[in-house]
Formats: sequence, C-alpha cells, structure tokens
Amino acid sequence: MARDLPLDCKTEDDVKVKILLPFLESLGYKTAHCEFNRTIEVQEGRKVKSIFADVVVYSSAAKTAPLILCETKAPNEILNRFVREQAISYARLLPRIAPLVLITNGQQFQFFQTLNKNRIPELPRRRDLEKDIVNFLVSRELQDALRLEAKHGLFIIDDVVTFKNVLRSCHNEIRNNEGYDPTVAFDEMSKVLFCKLYEEKHTRRNRFRLTIFDDTLERLQVNVVKQIFQETKVDAPYAGLFAQDAVINLQDRTIRKIVQLFENYDLSLTAFDVKGEAFEYFLGDTFTGGLGEYFTPRNIVEFVVDAIDPRIGEKIIDPFCGTGGFLIYAFELVSEKIRMQEFAEDEKSRWKQELSDRCIFGTDWKERTSQACKMNMQVHGDGSSGIFMHHGLTDVVKRIEEGAFAACITNPPFGSTENDPEIISKYELGAGRKSQERVILAIERAIRLVKPGGRIGIIVIDGLLNNDSAGYVRDYICRNTWVKAVVSLNSETFEGYGARAKTSVLLLEKKLIPDEGQQGPTFMAIAKNTGYAPNGAQVSGNELPDILMAYRAFQGKEKQYTAASDCWTVEINHRLDAEYYWNRADQFTRDVVTIQDNIGDLLKEVNAEYKQLLNDLKIAQQQTTYVSVTLGDLLEESKVREKVELDKNYKLLGVRWWGGGVFIREEKSGREIKGSHLYRVSPGTLVYNRLFAFRGSFALIGIEHEGCYVSSEFPTFIINPLVTDAEAKGQYIIHCLNSPNYLKIVDKLSTGSTKMSRNRFKADRFLAMKIEMPESDDVIKSMVRMLNRADILRVKQQELLDRIKELRDGIGMMLPAPR
Repeated sequence: MARDLPLDCKTEDDVKVKILLPFLESLGYKTAHCEFNRTIEVQEGRKVKSIFADVVVYSSAAKTAPLILCETKAPNEILNRFVREQAISYARLLPRIAPLVLITNGQQFQFFQTLNKNRIPELPRRRDLEKDIVNFLVSRELQDALRLEAKHGLFIIDDVVTFKNVLRSCHNEIRNNEGYDPTVAFDEMSKVLFCKLYEEKHTRRNRFRLTIFDDTLERLQVNVVKQIFQETKVDAPYAGLFAQDAVINLQDRTIRKIVQLFENYDLSLTAFDVKGEAFEYFLGDTFTGGLGEYFTPRNIVEFVVDAIDPRIGEKIIDPFCGTGGFLIYAFELVSEKIRMQEFAEDEKSRWKQELSDRCIFGTDWKERTSQACKMNMQVHGDGSSGIFMHHGLTDVVKRIEEGAFAACITNPPFGSTENDPEIISKYELGAGRKSQERVILAIERAIRLVKPGGRIGIIVIDGLLNNDSAGYVRDYICRNTWVKAVVSLNSETFEGYGARAKTSVLLLEKKLIPDEGQQGPTFMAIAKNTGYAPNGAQVSGNELPDILMAYRAFQGKEKQYTAASDCWTVEINHRLDAEYYWNRADQFTRDVVTIQDNIGDLLKEVNAEYKQLLNDLKIAQQQTTYVSVTLGDLLEESKVREKVELDKNYKLLGVRWWGGGVFIREEKSGREIKGSHLYRVSPGTLVYNRLFAFRGSFALIGIEHEGCYVSSEFPTFIINPLVTDAEAKGQYIIHCLNSPNYLKIVDKLSTGSTKMSRNRFKADRFLAMKIEMPESDDVIKSMVRMLNRADILRVKQQELLDRIKELRDGIGMMLPAPR
C-alpha cells in the first residue's frame, strides 16, 4: 500500500530511520533487537563475497534467532523482482535463516515468506511469532538447500554481466564487419548462437570450437557453423524456426570471431537465469526501437501471469506471443512450483519435461519475432518446441487447436486490421464483415482457445470496453465468460513502447455453457502507476503488486486485504471500463477524511513540540555562563583503518551540506574502489567532509550506519571518554559547527586554491578550533533539545502546508458535478 512520506524523507537512510523502525516498533519489534548493515560472508567455490543486509530483526537483544530481514530503498527506487529476490537470498544466507522478508522504499511495503517466496498481505505482530519460527517450519536439510540456492543466485549476478558483455561483443563484431543495422545484426547473431546451443544439446562432439572451425575451413573449405545451421533446419523439433532457404549471412572472419568469443562458455551448463536475463536484456536493448510492439512491459507481464496463476501440468497459450514475455514468466512460475513440491527427484524431472515439451505454446506470424521468441525460450530453460511462426488467429494442426488449453495469456496487436475473408468468416465477431480489427478477433480467439473453466488474461484497448460501437464485443465477452476483473492501466504504461492507446487488463473465466450474459461480482481496479515513465524508463510506485493482492483476496485466495481505495467490486452492466464504475465522490470523501486525520495529528504534534520549545527557550534565555573549549579537549581522532578486500562490498558514506546528516552515497565492491584502505565507522562518531566543511558538512553517525565506511576525505572523531554527557555534547558540537557563526570560521580556516576542487579543512585545524559551551550540562541538554525541536518544527511546518493544500483540493473534488 502506498504511504505519504515526510518531506525530510529523501534517502534510503531516511526510510530506514524515519519509516521502517517506527513501523517495526508499532508491531512490537524493538529497535534494540535490530542489527544494521549486517555483513554476510558468502563463498561458492573460490569466489568469496561480503554482502550487507540493511536491517535484521531478531527475537531478542541476544541477536541469535533472526525473524525478519529488511531491505530498504530510497523513495524513488523501484521495488522490483530483483530487489525481492536479492532480499530473499540474503535472508537465506544468514547463519540461521530469517523466515520473513520485508522490502520498502518508504511509500510501499512488501512482505514475503523466505522459504517459498510467497508474498503475504501483512507483517505478523511480534507477539504472534514464536521465538525461532524457522526451526518449526523447515528441516535443517532444506535450510542448507535454500542456502545453496541463494549463494548460487548471488554469484549468478556476476555471470549475467559477463554473458551480457559477450553478447554485446558478438553483436558489435557483426555490425562493424558487416555494416548491418541492429535488428539484422541480431538475426544473424541468433542463428550463430542457436548453432552453439544446438551443438551442445544434441551432439556428443562439440564442433563449435576455434580449432575445428579453422581446420575444416582450411582442409575442406567448409564453414562448420554454417554446416551446423543446415542440420538444425531439418531436425524435427526445430523445423519451421528458420525458413528452408535461410542461411547465415556473415563472412567467415565474423563467424570465427563469434566462435572465439563463445568458445570458453558451455551454455548447456550455464544457468537458465544467467542466459535468460542476459539475452532478454540484449533483446530489449536491440529491438525496443524497431520491434517495440512485440514487447509487453515486465510489470504488466508479471501481473497478468500471477493473476492467472498457471498450475503444474496445465497447457498455456499465447497466440500473439511476440518475443515470449508472458510464456517465459509462466514457464518460470510453474518451474518454481515443481521445485517446491515434495516430489521425488525423478517425478520432478518428469514434470519439468512435461512443462518444457507439452505445456507451453505460442505463435507469432513474423519470422524475426518467432525466432527471437524460440531463442528466448531456449535460453530461459526451454518450452521452445511449442513456439510456431504462424498466424495467431488460425490453428496449428494437432498442436494448437481450440478448446485445448487451460489458460491463455496475451497482449494482442492493436491498430491492425484483418482482411483475409477465410479467417474473418470463422469468427462470430467477424461475421458479415469484409474486415475486422485484429484485437477484436483476438478476444474471441483467446476465449475459444481455452476449455470451459479455462482462464484468460488479455490486454485490450479501452475503446472496446466503453465505446457504444463496441457493445457487440462486450456482449460476446459477457455471454461466453465470467468477467472476473478489469484493471485499468495508466496511459504511460505503453508509451515507451510506441503505443499511446489507453488500455486495461481483462481477467476472464470461460463459462461452461454460453448464456444471456449473466455476471457475478467483478473486481475493478485503477492503476495510477504501473512503474513506467512515458519514455519507458522504470519508476518507483508500481501499484500492480498491491492490486494483485487485493484481487487474490477477492478470489478468496488470501485473507482480507485492501490494497488501495482504487480497488472495489461491482455488478457490471453494459460497460466494462473501470473508470465508469469508479465513484469519485466516495473516493475523495475518503481521501478528505484521511487528510483531515493527518492534519489533526500534525497539529497536535506541532503544538506539543512548540510548547516544549518554549520551555527550552526560557532556560536558554536565562543567565548562562559560557566557557571557551578547544575541540581537541573534547574530541580525539578515531581511525579504524581496514585494508580493502577485492571481493567484499562496502557501503560508503557521505555528509550532506547545511546540516543534512550522513547518507549512504554508494555501495561498491573492493574491485571498484581506487584506494587501498577505508575507515569503518560506528554510532556516535563525528564525521565531516574535508572538501565541503565550509558548507555545513558535519554530522554524527547514527545506529543505522553501523558497519559502514568512509574514505580518507572524511575525518572521524569520538568524544573523549572522560567527557561527561558525551551524547548531548556531541550533538551540541554539531549544532555549533553547522551554524552561520561557526561556518564563517571554518571557511577562513580551510585552505586551497579553489573552493570547489582544492579547498580542504584539515583535521589539525579542526581540533584546534574553539567553541563556546555552557558550563552547565543541563543547559547543554536543554539547548540541544531546543535546536532539535526547531529542526523538527521546520519540517512539520512544510508537511502541514502540503496537507492543507491536499485538503483544499479534496474538498474541491467533492463539489457535485453537473448532472
């Protein structure tokens, strides 16, 4: 569920301290039981890595039995599949597995079970959890298996980068040597890559080697890769993937270079997720401009397939499969379900083979995209034998026929027209017409492909859901299916792919017998953010995962859960567009009530802070004796110097200007760090930026940054152990140093030729600096409280102004519209 953020919540650290910890406290999890930036050492073979878990919540202060692993992101970061998988891997890699995972960017919270990766609607309260829940749920053997899988997934990230680079090098070699445009270059590279995959999978000898290539070319004047390609075309499972007259249109020297680049990679042993992610990245990078129409954004793919929920043994079809996004994700979901079953290994193998050979089907009528889809399926683990270059509105005899499938998931072509009279005449929605929009025929095709009770997830343009002229299409849908859900997608969803049409997702269930159009309750939702900007870039705030949870609650598959006020159920009539059924007045009435409550709470908080501030001011205005104190008498430089390890990851801190505090500026592996040493910091450490000290870059390290590092550009100090009330005096020093009077002195003491590149405030000058400090420790504490409250009031003031503006807008929306 999306949440409003405080105005001063801008970074990952802000989310951790200002959002996550209060949230955990509200559920009974104590901050004292949390470990921050928990280092996990991981080894696989000779490879070693150090990774960081942002927050681990334990059952007690002893910190031995973990309950929750928390991954925090900045408010503008995206909670995507990669973030989820990474967090789950970290939870599995702890010495004792954390049974629950929480990921958040402050605005959105998502919760998962570590063992099966299932998302759950809410985090259990602390009192509802046993002391060490994981040992009650899973055997030690399974824990070890999960750790192995997590380690494998962690190291796969490096392999993905390597494989991407090899693909890019091959592609560039073709472009440079042959002068082909990106799509033609991709076609030719796919042929060569397919030869390598085929050779590894279907022959005992490996001819895809440089020595064999050179030898056969020199002795026999035969290009062995071209010879392999000819063999693939006559192999029955791959017949139709390439035209019979297709050849590899590359020079021998270009093919030789590709063989050389790929020679040391055994793709039959390379993990499917490595090949798949790298190939899909390369596919998108190559085709988004030229073949954008064949891509469905990943967030939409995941939502539709998750909502359809494909099961083990079911036959699944996408009659307009493009490059295969829906089918690949369905394949991955069912593969995971097979893996999680308590089957014997031979039975799991049988079901995997069943999935690969007899459950996944797709057609695309263009040679380039059907080939890309087939290749995409192969590198993801297979299922490619069910992919055909074929018109999606017609059957493939004995392979793809009507009524044969349990589920159809598809994004049919928009904006194109079918003119073939033989095809049109087969469809009720084409009857009596010389031409018909393919998207309309695609709806009927999807319904006819599934058996009675079968499920359909299809993307349609909104005109079919609301235009009077499309009423007959809606009648057909209602007569033949139960309309389970209509989810409206925001207009930016497909803009990055060259489509401006407003679209929705229809989730349907085929009726056992067509009727007059009766319907039960229909789930409706409006996604104002699907995670994409108009240029196709991913943005934070994707609402589809929450809508999916609400839909599952509607189906009875989850406990009651309300994702947002933009999800509801309704009895549909002649329209199917979600906006038509959205009661805006009710929506804004609910919003106004929420905003009212927020403003009331804020006013109470502001009033309480203000009263306390007045009390502190009275104390501060009393006659107070100040003494000049040299910082060197209060502080001592502290350097916990560590040698940089190449395979270890380091969270590196920075200090914001004008008293903005500490933040994690980047996370790097040791290989990416230029210096040979870093400095580890701990809570209570005073740190400043030597280069920008004159701009108020002084701060104290908080508990949330325990275990982080700084470079030599950030001197670090601790309060002298003999100093009383060290915490209050540390804060007093920071308030002084970031105040205008002291920044003038810092500016004068800084040395260098230019302010922006050479200016430095050296540690010895810092320690020699004097500050005026009250003699009374009580007065120091009071002044620190006063300054802290002044900062809080400034932030709450701006937040209050924003909420009042929202209230005004909400009240305006409640005014009755013309009838």
